[in-house]
Amino acid sequence: MAATLKTTSLGEIRGKDADGATQYLGIKYASLKNRLADAELVESREGDVLDAARDGPTAVSPLFGCDLELNAIQHTLPKKDLQQSDVDCLNLNVTVPAGTTASSKLPVFVFIHGGGFMLGANSWPQFDYGQFARLSVEKKLPVVAVSINYRLGAFGFLTSDELRKAGYNANNGLRDQRVALEWVQKHIQDFGGDPDNVTVSGESAGAASVTYHLHSEKPLFKRAIVMSGSFFLLPALPYNVHEENYYQAITALGLANVTPEERIRVLLETPGQDLINKLPPSVRFVPALDSDIVPSGVTYAHVGDKGGNMPRGKTWCDSLLVGDTQMDASIMAILVSHTKQDCASKFTNAINTVLSSHPTIAQQILDKYNIAPNQPDEEAFPAILNYLNDLLFFAPTLTLACGWPKTAYIYYFNEGNPWDGPWKNRASHILDVAYLFQNFRDYLTPEQKSVGTAFAEDIFKYCHGIAPWPAIKPGETTTGFAARTYGPSADNCIAGQVSKPYGEKSQRRSVLFEYDAVSLDDLVRVFVAFTS
Repeated sequence: MAATLKTTSLGEIRGKDADGATQYLGIKYASLKNRLADAELVESREGDVLDAARDGPTAVSPLFGCDLELNAIQHTLPKKDLQQSDVDCLNLNVTVPAGTTASSKLPVFVFIHGGGFMLGANSWPQFDYGQFARLSVEKKLPVVAVSINYRLGAFGFLTSDELRKAGYNANNGLRDQRVALEWVQKHIQDFGGDPDNVTVSGESAGAASVTYHLHSEKPLFKRAIVMSGSFFLLPALPYNVHEENYYQAITALGLANVTPEERIRVLLETPGQDLINKLPPSVRFVPALDSDIVPSGVTYAHVGDKGGNMPRGKTWCDSLLVGDTQMDASIMAILVSHTKQDCASKFTNAINTVLSSHPTIAQQILDKYNIAPNQPDEEAFPAILNYLNDLLFFAPTLTLACGWPKTAYIYYFNEGNPWDGPWKNRASHILDVAYLFQNFRDYLTPEQKSVGTAFAEDIFKYCHGIAPWPAIKPGETTTGFAARTYGPSADNCIAGQVSKPYGEKSQRRSVLFEYDAVSLDDLVRVFVAFTS
């Protein structure tokens, strides 16, 4: 059944009713002159009724992306046939409770998908918001939900001196997201949302994106939710490293010996799938330190200082909700699989080199993670993944929350993966999103459904400005600490609360926080040395 909305600046938009929710899909929030140009905000639209009953085109990315993410979740959903586009991909989906009007002024929940800045789409079946919106009404905490597309891979993050001199800015993917947030500010009231009550959330690379937007000097949203990712997980690289990355890309494309003008022409005109299929996995797609969207000098020490100004959003974002899953490093098993061979020896060498002035601490860390130089790869790799889990997911959770001078909430998602696969019975990466958006409910037990419902209800409360559980005391992990736990339902735990950041029911390790002489930034250098 169709639902037609009359808007202030965008004309009439025809969405679709979906059993208690109304969805407006594929709405263009920005236009592109070409695939590398700056996104231009859609401020108004004229003409016929806009058909928003179908998903819009996704960004150009590997065609196996959705299958890869569902494989990581370890369960499938009905497939969609989704078109890709290099210039028409900047669209968003808006889902509202049935009966919502422009005067409803509901809290707005904006979600930025993950995918390592290489994969992802707002229209993948796991990101359908129909059940999420209906549940918000059932819990008497209705929200307007928005999900966005943004440019990925080469078109979102490839940069070089010659591209910038030609007028193509770095960080297109992040810039797209920022324009989408501007669209929300300008237009969401027509859909029943309150532009002054926007919560921006993201998971994995989407969470990293949220933390990058916290660098903004301009207020972009009221609240932030950071799920299993941060700028520590996908750190921005300086221009000189991006220059080497760009040279590697153009060499793979056979463009090393042609003029800059010819290179840019090929980047603009080669069919998207043809271009990305020629790029080797060693070409990296991460943000650049552009001194505009992304500043330099972001360290654990700076972010964890509640009296400091890093990130700048500490001054304008009202509150922060941040969390992780107990085994987020399940995704690292894929991303750093190339390091598995002889990994014990490589990791031991890395930590002993980086911490050469603290050999005793280096050995203690190795012992506590059960890593020994001559271990078989099958034993050592899972142990190293535990280290990476604590360093790249758990440590950022504590650092961001404890360094937040205002209100900060922490959650630990401990629900075991219920489906067959390498991470069955473990709280693996992306599982929290699968539970949150309710699209896997048909494949869960009543107890597992209850975990997802409890998680979603707390998110609804947060969007409404209601404390979902006690906030932590800024800068503290010993006194005044509280964290919400979800699962494991197998142990009859749906949702609970812990008063210590690690140990016991938190299911988190304290190892990386036990040594004053070695900082988290030192331990990141161990990771860099190991993976390089």
